[in-house]
Amino acid sequence: MDASEDRDVVRPAKWWETLPRPVYSQLERVESSQPWFEVYRVEPDIYVFYEPGQFEEAISYLVLGEEKGAVVDTGCGIGDVRALAEEFTDLPLMVVNTHSHSDHVAQNYLFDEVAIYDDPMARKRAEKGCTHEEMAPLLGEGMIWKPLPEGFNPDEYHVPPFKVTRWLYHGDIIDLGGRDLEVFHMPGHSPDSICLLDRSARLLWTGDIFYTGAIYTYLPGGDLDQFIASYRRMIDLFPHYDRLMPSHNEPWIEKEVLRDVLRAAEEVK
Repeated sequence: MDASEDRDVVRPAKWWETLPRPVYSQLERVESSQPWFEVYRVEPDIYVFYEPGQFEEAISYLVLGEEKGAVVDTGCGIGDVRALAEEFTDLPLMVVNTHSHSDHVAQNYLFDEVAIYDDPMARKRAEKGCTHEEMAPLLGEGMIWKPLPEGFNPDEYHVPPFKVTRWLYHGDIIDLGGRDLEVFHMPGHSPDSICLLDRSARLLWTGDIFYTGAIYTYLPGGDLDQFIASYRRMIDLFPHYDRLMPSHNEPWIEKEVLRDVLRAAEEVK
C-alpha cells in the first residue's frame, strides 16, 4: 500500500501492544546489527527481515541461491536493508519486487540490480520515486513505536528513483543458481503484483495479494474481479507449494487460508 493512501486505513490504537505475533515464536531468531529489524531464518538459505516498529509491519526476504541472493522487496526505507542482507551473505545481491507500492521499493536505489513486473505504475514509480510529502504519513502519529535508527532523518524521508535492470513478465524464471523463482502475475491489489514460486522449497511469496490483515483492493489499480481470479490461480498452484510468504505482518503461513479469503471475496462481490 502506498503511504499517501494510509489515511483510509483503519488503525487500532496502540496496535503494537498485540505484538509479538504468535508465528514468530515458532521461527529461528538470528542476531543482526540493526535493532530496527527482527531477523528470522525459516530455511538454511531463506531469511525474514521483519519491521515490527512501524504500522505496516513490512517484511523483506533474503533468498539465497548458489550464485546470487535475491532481496524480495526492500520495505519502507527506515532501516538499511542492503547492509542487513550483507550480514548474511557475500553473494551478489539483486532486488525482486512483488509490486511497486512505496513500502516495497523504498530502498531499491541501494541496489545495482532490480527486477519488477513491467507495468505503467511500476515504470512511473521507478522514474519518480516518492516525495517526502507522500512518505511522511508512514511516520505519523500512532505509526511508529520503536526508536528510529541512528542516522535516519525523518525530515528527509522519501523514496529515490531507481534503475530497473530487468522488467519481469508472467512465466519468467529468476535463476539464483540452484534455486529458481518463478514469476506469476497476480493483479487485484495492484496491476503489477506478482507471486514468486520456489518449487524446490515449496514456498510462494505473495507480496500484498495475500497477507494476514486487511487486504486492499480499492486502491488505485486495485480490482476485485482480478483479485478473485488471482486467488483461483494461487489455489490451482497448491500442488507446488505448502506455505505462503507475505510482505506484511507474518511469514510462513499455511496455504489453506487462501480458500477462506477467496470465499470472502466472492461473497463481497
